[in-house]
Amino acid sequence: MNKNIVNLLLTATLAVASGIACSNLGNSNKSGDRPSNGTKSSPDTQTTSSGKPAKLDSYAIKGIKFAYYKIPSGLKKEELIEVAQKIHDQDSDAQLVLVDDDTELADYIKYAKAISGIGEIEKPMPVEWADKHIIANVQKYMSGKFVLCEGYGSSEIADLK
Repeated sequence: MNKNIVNLLLTATLAVASGIACSNLGNSNKSGDRPSNGTKSSPDTQTTSSGKPAKLDSYAIKGIKFAYYKIPSGLKKEELIEVAQKIHDQDSDAQLVLVDDDTELADYIKYAKAISGIGEIEKPMPVEWADKHIIANVQKYMSGKFVLCEGYGSSEIADLK
């Protein structure tokens, strides 16, 4: 089995386990952003001309909030950490997925929800897109700390504050 798919499954399992263990997480969208269905890209889902991150989608599964953001491509490690920290500061209760392209994000989200028990797997995960365009993710560990990880896996880059 592809190592990245195994990492995704482990990440999803950890995310669900974290939500069960952390009873203080809620289903509310505290930021006031209306969750979308993740099916279309619109002009407001693009990063701004200044390269600032743009929220693409968010939802909660079993009390765990997930949010997807489009970030500039080609960031250096230090820049990625800085961008991730700023997004985490704004959306502090969400596990984050940071992408530089949203063309297949809707398919990825449908797949991620399906393997988490919401919906059916209609088609396979867009692995090529995910490998290329999921730049990083932020996971909440059972200890309560948030960690920036590479791609959609679990190789740690940095702890977030």
